[in-house]
Amino acid sequence: MHPILNRLNRAVIESSLSRIKIEPQHSVLEIGFGGGSALALVAKRLTTGTVTGVDLSPDMVRKAEYQFRREIADGRIRVQLGDIAALPFESESFDRVFTINTIYFWQDTLQCFLEIKRVLKPGGQALVALRSRENMQRVAFTQHGFRLFSPDEVQPYMAQAGFTHVRSTHARQGTRFDEILVSGCKG
Repeated sequence: MHPILNRLNRAVIESSLSRIKIEPQHSVLEIGFGGGSALALVAKRLTTGTVTGVDLSPDMVRKAEYQFRREIADGRIRVQLGDIAALPFESESFDRVFTINTIYFWQDTLQCFLEIKRVLKPGGQALVALRSRENMQRVAFTQHGFRLFSPDEVQPYMAQAGFTHVRSTHARQGTRFDEILVSGCKG
C-alpha cells in the first residue's frame, strides 16, 4: 500500500506488537493503520481472532479493502473509516488496542485515551507508539499540524484516563528513528 511508510515504521511496529502480546484468539484494533503492514502482521498471529483497522482517510480504507480483500473475505481483517475521538465500536470490544504515530494529530489527548479505554475489554492492553519531540522537530513537515511530545509527556494522559500498569520506554534514543512506547491495562 505504502511501501515507504511500512519500511520506515517496521521496527516500531514490531516493538509495539511484541509489547502487547497478541494471542491467537484476540480481537485487536489498530487505530490509524496507514500503510497496513501492522494489520498484516497481526492477522498472521491470529487463528480465531480478528484484527480491525480504523483510519480517518477514505483513501487508506479503500486501499486496505483492496490489499486485504482475501483476509477480509475470510473474516480475519476488518477495516473501516473512523476517528479516535469517537471510535465506531461498542464498549469492551477489543482485547488489544494499539496506535502508531497518530498521537500527534489528536485534538483532545485525554478524550482519545478515554475512547481507547472504552473499547477495551477488562484486562485488555493498549499501546501508543510515537517518536520523540526532539526527533520529530528535525523533520520539516512536522512543523505544520503536528503536536509533538517528549518521552515523559504521554504516560500521565494514559494514567489520568484510568489505565493501570502504565509504563513507558524510549528505545533507540539519539537515532533518526527513536521510539517511545507507552502501554497500560484496563483494570
